[in-house]
Amino acid sequence: MIPKLIGSCYTIRSVVHISNINTFKSIYSAYFHSVIKYEIIFWCSSSKQWEVFNLHKKTVRIMAGAQPRTSCRSLFRQLEILPVSCQYILSLKSFIIDNQEVFQTNSSIHNINTRNKHLLHRPKANLSCSQKKYILYLYQNFQQFTT
Repeated sequence: MIPKLIGSCYTIRSVVHISNINTFKSIYSAYFHSVIKYEIIFWCSSSKQWEVFNLHKKTVRIMAGAQPRTSCRSLFRQLEILPVSCQYILSLKSFIIDNQEVFQTNSSIHNINTRNKHLLHRPKANLSCSQKKYILYLYQNFQQFTT
């Protein structure tokens, strides 16, 4: 995935002198955003996430014509692009909303009438291997619902 993102960053950089912002946005959405969006729920917790974040900021700086050490916060707003972290949160929320039957609520765990009974039940996992098993379980269920 990283080589594809590097290639899209290069594509945007190579047309920076001959194109306008609308062309940059279409190239960005075709090359960069489509690669990032593909199963962001699962790769964003990997060790390579910081490379993706840095490439995303580098691409936005190129699109805006900013210096390499410029803050990207205002650039994201100016270009109307969501940062990768916001895209991750949006994808997680939409996944949970689309697949509510996979998750348990607090009321399905216990019969106590509390104000949090409609919230999703989060299983407790102290070990990273347990967390990875839960992520694998979600991924398998995600594959069932998408096919």
